[in-house]
Amino acid sequence: MCSEAVAILLFAYSTVLGWSHYGSIAFEYLFGTKATVVYKVVFVGMVLVGSTMNLGLAWDLSDTFNGLMMIPNLIGVLTLSGTVARITKNYVDRTFHGAKIRPMWSAFDEYQNAEEAEEDLQQNA
Repeated sequence: MCSEAVAILLFAYSTVLGWSHYGSIAFEYLFGTKATVVYKVVFVGMVLVGSTMNLGLAWDLSDTFNGLMMIPNLIGVLTLSGTVARITKNYVDRTFHGAKIRPMWSAFDEYQNAEEAEEDLQQNA
């Protein structure tokens, strides 16, 4: 029984640390390094609130916010679906239909050029 409690404590602690770091890096990317202080203060405040609230409410809020993460993900999927379809078509045409066309590694020119340069180095080596 005691070892299970210790395992749960360590899992909860590592989860809080992981999400804190993940959120801090995302906040830094979006708003700059100085803004992460605000995120960290709010995060610690929410940890305190979450640890003292009713367990049912905590799970309901967790489920709600995890469900709301679907919205930006669906926006990203829909926005990138055309690009993914073009890259997939290029791959299928080259691999399965034997078309002699240039591989499409990325929709962005700088990444495409970098991949082509790397491929040229590998072929010439």
